[in-house]
Amino acid sequence: MRQILSLAGWNWRLARRAYGILCAAFAAEQLAVLLWQASRPQMLGMGLAACYEEGMQLWVFLLVFLLAGLLAGPAVNDWKRSKCSYTWLTLPMPPAARLAAQVLTAAVLQLGVAALQVVLYIIYFFPVQAMDSARSLEKLGAAMPAQSLYEQVLLSDSIYWLLPRNPLQLALLVVTLLAAALLLTCVRLHRGWRRGAAVVIGAVCGVCCLTLLRSEQYYIQFGFNESLGRDLSRTVPVLVVLVVFSLWWALRAIRRAEPA
Repeated sequence: MRQILSLAGWNWRLARRAYGILCAAFAAEQLAVLLWQASRPQMLGMGLAACYEEGMQLWVFLLVFLLAGLLAGPAVNDWKRSKCSYTWLTLPMPPAARLAAQVLTAAVLQLGVAALQVVLYIIYFFPVQAMDSARSLEKLGAAMPAQSLYEQVLLSDSIYWLLPRNPLQLALLVVTLLAAALLLTCVRLHRGWRRGAAVVIGAVCGVCCLTLLRSEQYYIQFGFNESLGRDLSRTVPVLVVLVVFSLWWALRAIRRAEPA
């Protein structure tokens, strides 16, 4: 375990600069988009959740979430076999330990992006509220009634998924995080047509996870118990099979890439 944590720390040191730039760019982009949305006449009085949705920030968050997972450690199948990749492959560790360190690093980076999104959503509520009040004074001559941050959190699908309210939602969130970390690590480990296949597998698993999260939300909000059960029976077996296959395939790729 100590070796895994040490290697994960090394992976973090390799990725921290690019990760910091990614998070800073994400924070700046979201603030700019939310303020621009709040300044539009048709968004007057709509609130942060509507500005977030109209600005397509959920998709931006998912993109940053995926990019963060791809920053974890060196690509072992680099055609030029960089110094970092060669060092990683020659470490006196079994392939399973090296893969675990990669997945752990990816999971931590993605968890950081998820936490950052929650913090940004809370912080950006106040400048968006100020922009909305200024626009209402300009257009209507009176300030709009102050909106509730709690209400805006409840209205956002993205924040709803990132703040689990029950054991099932927490379990789905953990499964999604770990599956994403493993599958994105697999994309880094393969090359050529294998990398394309890993991307397709990751996309299918991503659809499965989003389907489960959406079904859980509908179950909590509307009590669609049959729909949740049907989606669980359809998507969980597919997700399990693809994740287990990806795990085996990733270990095989590490063994094949190791120098003789």
